[in-house]
Amino acid sequence: MALNDNQRRAIRALYMEMYYLLSAYAQNVLSDRSLAEEAVQETFRIACAKADKFLFSPNPKGWLLNTLKNVISNKVRSQASLKSIVFSSLDLDENNIPGDTDVPNVDFLYSDLANNEDYKLLKKIVVDKYSMLEAAQEVGISVEACKKRVQRAKKKLRKQVQ
Repeated sequence: MALNDNQRRAIRALYMEMYYLLSAYAQNVLSDRSLAEEAVQETFRIACAKADKFLFSPNPKGWLLNTLKNVISNKVRSQASLKSIVFSSLDLDENNIPGDTDVPNVDFLYSDLANNEDYKLLKKIVVDKYSMLEAAQEVGISVEACKKRVQRAKKKLRKQVQ
């Protein structure tokens, strides 16, 4: 579908305004800059293809974010599917990847901290990429309490590493 000049200007303006925010969000979720850029580009490709629906939605910025979330979900599913196909076709165990033995087991290295609830909270945020809000909700505490506990765990970990 060809865009008219008004649609092109409107989408261009939203692209200029939202690209950085959408990229940052996608990179945070995907942990890969190139995949994040692909996801954002795909989001705007969809926006162009559905310009009428997109531009006349009550919240075009929200529409973009929801579309990006769907694109990211599809990318994650696709990556998992490809990984599964590769491992099954090569008859490999994905938990036993060559060279993976060089990756240190953080829980083993810091076993005296591993049972500490603050450390578990820090691990959720750093390793599992939870937001403060998500981690706080999962543990059943306020966001401020979560921040304080993470701060305490970082301080404790710093002392141990030094």
